[in-house]
Amino acid sequence: MSGIAGIARFDDEPIKRQRLAAMLERLAHRGPDGTGLVHLPRCSLGAAQLSIIDLFSGAQPMHFEGDSAEEDGLNLVFNGEIYNHRELRRKLERRGHRFRSSHSDTEVLLRGYREWGDQLPKHLQGMWAFAVWDAQRRELFLCRDRVGAKPLYLARRPGEVRFASMISSLLAGRASGETASINPDALKCFLQLGHTLGHSMIAGLEELPPAHSLTFNAKGGEELDRYWRPPPISKTSTSLGAVDALREVIGESVSQRLLADVPLASVINGGLDAAVVTAVAQRHYQKKMDGKPLQTVSLTIEDVDRPDQDPGSALAKHLGTRHNVLAARPGDIVEDLRGFVERTGEPLGDVTLLRTLWLCRAARERFQVLLTGNGGAELFGGWPRYRMMGSLARHRWWIAKLPNQRRPRQANRSGRMKRLLQAATSGEHPATQYLHLIQLLSPDQTATLAAPLIEQSRQAPWQALPEWTEESDHAHAAMRWDLINALPYRELRRVDRASMSVALEVRFPFLGTPVLDLAGHLPSPVLMPGHRPMGLLIQVAQGLLPSWAIRRYRPARTLPLAQWLRGPLRDSIYDHLGGEPLSRLGLSHSVARAYIEDHLSGASDHHAVLFALLQLAMLSDWLAEQADLAPFDKA
Repeated sequence: MSGIAGIARFDDEPIKRQRLAAMLERLAHRGPDGTGLVHLPRCSLGAAQLSIIDLFSGAQPMHFEGDSAEEDGLNLVFNGEIYNHRELRRKLERRGHRFRSSHSDTEVLLRGYREWGDQLPKHLQGMWAFAVWDAQRRELFLCRDRVGAKPLYLARRPGEVRFASMISSLLAGRASGETASINPDALKCFLQLGHTLGHSMIAGLEELPPAHSLTFNAKGGEELDRYWRPPPISKTSTSLGAVDALREVIGESVSQRLLADVPLASVINGGLDAAVVTAVAQRHYQKKMDGKPLQTVSLTIEDVDRPDQDPGSALAKHLGTRHNVLAARPGDIVEDLRGFVERTGEPLGDVTLLRTLWLCRAARERFQVLLTGNGGAELFGGWPRYRMMGSLARHRWWIAKLPNQRRPRQANRSGRMKRLLQAATSGEHPATQYLHLIQLLSPDQTATLAAPLIEQSRQAPWQALPEWTEESDHAHAAMRWDLINALPYRELRRVDRASMSVALEVRFPFLGTPVLDLAGHLPSPVLMPGHRPMGLLIQVAQGLLPSWAIRRYRPARTLPLAQWLRGPLRDSIYDHLGGEPLSRLGLSHSVARAYIEDHLSGASDHHAVLFALLQLAMLSDWLAEQADLAPFDKA
């Protein structure tokens, strides 16, 4: 686990060493256990390393020892974990490879590339972003895992490509004369969804999509390959045998993710998905460790959560784990957000970011690896919006006809109900309906806040969600869209940036390939029997958890951000959203101020919008301080 960076040239121009050093400096928080660099004639590679497996033999960059010298062989930098590296090692040994290390997954990756070349990703199970420089062929191979758990950004310029784990690192490695400006398409996407999908907020920088590899050859050519896709949805599968099959693949996935040479724990956060992971992990861990109990953690936040209502203590006692209740104090929220934006070089309009940051910070004092239930909601229909899509498919015709005075009263108080009613009247296409269920700002709101941006964007003024799957099962189409888009670019982006800011590794058993393939194959009536969210996973849980735990478990309580913005964060909102920072991005500070006033008066709840705009203002200030950002009107 680490942060990686590199620069490759496909002409005769030299690479200045200080550029890579500057890139690695921005990645130091991701890898405090050491920094490695190699400077070759046409490629410089570096890694800031966090050691989790084989603490002494996995140093990077790693060179393939069978070559005569670094200058004409394979060199690799790698961020992630390969969970089936033991099986791959045995397979490679049978093919004649002789390993230097006892259990380094980095060496398995390098030798695997020597054996299988660009077909290597199909053999891997885990999470990864890696780069291989083939000095003899002058080829650069970049690859990212199936669901996008680990990030990889790149930038092209004539004769050169550079890559890094963070946008901030790519900016630090700019060549002289290379300017930066805001990408209007990414900014508009952020205002619409609260994240940028696969766009980078900085023009000219891009993110390698999940489940893709990209090869740059000596002649300047590129080849982008998608090596995995979610399986097609079955038209005939039933629940018969699904519970046993799912329990088996979850067990295998959890067992793989228990391997570590450093302290490990499982998170209990109030969600059913995390509870299932923990129950399975406890069984496998005790078998591996001769009865020694698994460590578990939960988080309580001062003045938000009641200590006597900790979501993990009762379940931990039932399962027999050694539980740790971690306490967090909100502290300086503005500084936490500013640090997040400056380390990563990107904003994230996900209000659960703060709780994730505080959990990771508290957990890192005792552990270096956490298991979580991330991905369970997307795979097993856990988000209420999937059930809402099913309701729209069946009942939109009469919901849309309800007169305003006949609509439920809670439509004015409940954002969920309000979104359902808006989606019902938005049109017949399910992608448009789903957009209204997940949007941060509506088309009209976006146009009002960012009129110059809309004019400059290359995208249509408003469009339905990209990559929407056209199928009759609208609930499953929404789940599939989230798996490909919201999961990597919102959920996993949040967890990776928050955890790696304190050098903590987080693992996702539900995102193991066998689990992905099985759950992704099943239709929503099997995943959500009787339209019940997480219905299939509940059946799995019935063999693992007590009935009271299944009934009681709910996601962690949301932070009172709306109240904080009217209280301790009131002055900060005015300071950051009052003028130049947003104007520099092409946003109207007068419209932003109207959102502030409306929220502070209590007339509306705009906490999610203000949270997103606050990070945009911080990003604008940070870039301007470093002279990284051209003014919007000169971009």
